[in-house]
Amino acid sequence: MILRPLDSAPRAGDNFLPAWEVIMRSQKQRYESCWMITQPCHAALSGEIAAKLTGTQVPRLEPELVRAIALHDAGWGMPDAQAVMQSRSAGVQCPKAFLEAGVADFVAAWTQSIETARSTSPAGAYMVSRHFWRIGKHRFDTAHDTAGDRGKLQAFLEAEARRQKKLAGKQQRTVAELETLTDVLQFCDLLSLYFCCGAKENVAFPEYFGVRVKLGTEADGYRLEPALVESGATFSVAALRHPATKDTSGQQVKFTVVRSDQ
Repeated sequence: MILRPLDSAPRAGDNFLPAWEVIMRSQKQRYESCWMITQPCHAALSGEIAAKLTGTQVPRLEPELVRAIALHDAGWGMPDAQAVMQSRSAGVQCPKAFLEAGVADFVAAWTQSIETARSTSPAGAYMVSRHFWRIGKHRFDTAHDTAGDRGKLQAFLEAEARRQKKLAGKQQRTVAELETLTDVLQFCDLLSLYFCCGAKENVAFPEYFGVRVKLGTEADGYRLEPALVESGATFSVAALRHPATKDTSGQQVKFTVVRSDQ
């Protein structure tokens, strides 16, 4: 679950902060009331972003690859649905953000997401598998998990490395090209998370497919540099209110991207 404050705080300054750090900070806050955005909805937004990418720096995305990006968090469907139901119960505190999931929970969700992506194409499944492999490898190398949790992560990494080798052999792209496509997924994923979390800070993204993107927030929307999203593109995502009130249980949150060269 991605948590979004009911009213976002104004931007603290004009500096460009690391995008992931801004997202992580927002998800570690405790909210008595907030908007909840499910992981599958966030993934669908990632797919919409992928379909609107433009520019010579961006690899061509066939429809099945866009669909894989849109499904990349499908494995969170059941856990998030249960969290929404619990949030509607009397006296229940705000749901936990996705960062608070335990190793066993997110490995299970990752694996189910990859299995779902297999329905798109071998390249699409590779992208999703590699995406989670990268996240899992970073966790394995940096977190102070228990021996049991490290064992779960190690088993996941080894299984997905074997899966990726098989998937790469079932399609025509080189491994380098598949890695670049995974970069595209990760960029769309991170941009979607930023939109969903409600932050207003200017942010800088890691380098993906040879490009370092900066995003600025302005009154008329978000400004990307370089301009990798179609000018005037508008996106939306479903958000559920916690706690639900008599007047409001949910809404569509909209985001507009304006190009940096306007």
